[in-house]
Amino acid sequence: MELDRSLLNTLPDFLTPEMLSSVLPVSRSTLYRALHQGTIPCMRIGKRFILSRAHLERWLEDNLCHNEVCGSWRVV
Repeated sequence: MELDRSLLNTLPDFLTPEMLSSVLPVSRSTLYRALHQGTIPCMRIGKRFILSRAHLERWLEDNLCHNEVCGSWRVV
């Protein structure tokens, strides 16, 4: 499965982990583990995680460029 920037652009400005899991090439449990560990930027409201698409895009750019997968955001 691939992660493509255009898929992320179809999501609303603020999203739930369930919305994000529909476009990320990781399992839901891996996503929640990353959220609990603070690896992925998010806000916590009570027991819920809320993600900002703008912060998420910046985080992906920083991390993918750091790992030399920069550009189109294609992760295989």
